[in-house]
Amino acid sequence: MANVRALRAVAEGLATHLARAYPASLNDQTPATFVALSSGTLHGAFNDAASSRITVWPYRTTVNEHHRNSSFPVTQGQTNRPLPLDVHLLVSVWASTPEAEFTLFAWALRELFQLTVLDGAILSSVDAGFRPEEQLQLVPMDLSLEDLMRLWDGVKPGYRLSAAFVARVLHIDITERDAQPVVARRLRFVDAVPVRGVP
Repeated sequence: MANVRALRAVAEGLATHLARAYPASLNDQTPATFVALSSGTLHGAFNDAASSRITVWPYRTTVNEHHRNSSFPVTQGQTNRPLPLDVHLLVSVWASTPEAEFTLFAWALRELFQLTVLDGAILSSVDAGFRPEEQLQLVPMDLSLEDLMRLWDGVKPGYRLSAAFVARVLHIDITERDAQPVVARRLRFVDAVPVRGVP
């Protein structure tokens, strides 16, 4: 089951998949790079006018409403239900010419339309503890123009041509601990309190 590196694995895995799928014939005409971004690195996403870039930004996470209280098969050593998350992703194009921007965006949409499942081959870019059989569903999201503008108003630079997706359901193990195992117990005893009717 996935650990706390899972969000990074989703973003970097998707960016790596797009980089590997980008055809050489198209790259000769429109060179591009593919990167996963955090909120703090958006301002540096496009600082080289000679290159184009497609970015994957996990801009929001929500607890999956259908898995929040559902039962989950307990495996050996697991004592609690995992945290079920939906990862909201924004795929954006950064280019200096209309030709590069529109070509890259159309290609990315076509590629992601065919990619309905994020499996172990994609999620293995980071050691996030995914089991081989674990998969995430990748679904296009329809953001309203108001939501899209509010999203870009809160970050710099300004709006870039983008498409929203959600990867669901990401189960993060909540039993993972970095602390050392318990080696001692300290108990305190007090005098027993008499119970009425018991000698």
